[in-house]
Amino acid sequence: MTLIDSKLKDVMRWDTELSPALVNKLMSVAQLKTQLKPSEMDGSAIAHQGASFILEGTVVIGMQTPSLKTVNNIVMGKGDWFGNYDNQNTGCTPFFITEVDSVKLIHFSNFDLHRIAQENVEIYKWFHILSFEAKAKWLQSQLMMSEVKDKRIVYLLIELAAHIPKLLGEIPQIKISQQQISKITGIARQRVNEAIKQLEVEKLVEIKRNCIYLTDLTGLGHKLDSVDLSIRDPRLLIGH
Repeated sequence: MTLIDSKLKDVMRWDTELSPALVNKLMSVAQLKTQLKPSEMDGSAIAHQGASFILEGTVVIGMQTPSLKTVNNIVMGKGDWFGNYDNQNTGCTPFFITEVDSVKLIHFSNFDLHRIAQENVEIYKWFHILSFEAKAKWLQSQLMMSEVKDKRIVYLLIELAAHIPKLLGEIPQIKISQQQISKITGIARQRVNEAIKQLEVEKLVEIKRNCIYLTDLTGLGHKLDSVDLSIRDPRLLIGH
C-alpha cells in the first residue's frame, strides 16, 4: 500500500463535514493508485469494490449485464468520486473502467470501509452523500440510451471534452480508440466507425492514430439540439 502524504490529503474533497477522527481513520487505509493494471479495470476491482477519488486523469465507468452488454456509462474526471460501497457480495461485478487520460486516484477498499463502519457509524453520513455524487450523470446517461447511436457517440465525445483539461487556443483532443468507444457505448465497432467518419466528413472532428480532435465543438454540440438534456447538459461545461 502506498501511503498518502499530507499534500494529497489536503486536496481530498469529502463533500460533507466529517470529524477529524474519522478523516484520519479513512486516510490511514487510503491507497494511492497509479498506472492501473488491466485486471483492476476489467475485473472491476476498483470500480466495484470501494470508493475512489480521482486526483488526475479521466475514466469512463461502464455498466454491463451478465451477458456483457453495455447498458450505461458515465465520464468521471479530476475531483470526482466513484465506486460502490455496498458490502453485499453477489458475485456479480457489472462495472468496468475505461481509462481515457492516465489516472491517479486514492482508493478506499470495501473491506476497510466496512471495518471502519463497525467502529464509527458516522461513515454512513459520508456514504449517503457519495450516493448523490454521480446521480445526474447516471440518469442522463440512461436517457441517452434511448437515443439513436450517432447521438450517443456525440454525447460521449462532448462529455469527455468537458472532463479533459485543454490549453487555451488548442483544439480539444481525446485519446480514445473506436474499439474503446464501442465497448463503452455498447455500439458495434463498425457502426462507431461509420459515425466517426461522418463527423469527419462534416468537419466536426479529425481522426489521427487513436486520437479524436474535436475541431468544431460548437457544431458537434448542435448535434444534440433535439436531445433531452434536461438532467445534465455537458455542452454547458465547454462553453457551447
